[in-house]
Amino acid sequence: MARVSLRVTNADNEIVVFLNGLVVYAREQEEDVAFDDVTDLDPYLTSGINILILVGVNWSAAANYRGALTIGDITQPFSYQKDDAQPGVSWIQTFTIPA
Repeated sequence: MARVSLRVTNADNEIVVFLNGLVVYAREQEEDVAFDDVTDLDPYLTSGINILILVGVNWSAAANYRGALTIGDITQPFSYQKDDAQPGVSWIQTFTIPA
């Protein structure tokens, strides 16, 4: 099986990542500051199809979420940015990961 990892570089204000319903990553921050968090998803994968769901929560004003999912040698970037996002869930992205 290919190595699978998640890289998150922005999360203004909060991002929660679920893999098959289990929280595998979460981060909150007050301001839009770049960082570089990498999470190895291999320990959480099950045989068959795995569902990865990224949820961005905005507290006020702008929302910004960036990063990438890497499966083996293939990297799929993700991003969402909105200057006037409403408070609450502002972004959801889903990936299917075969294992």
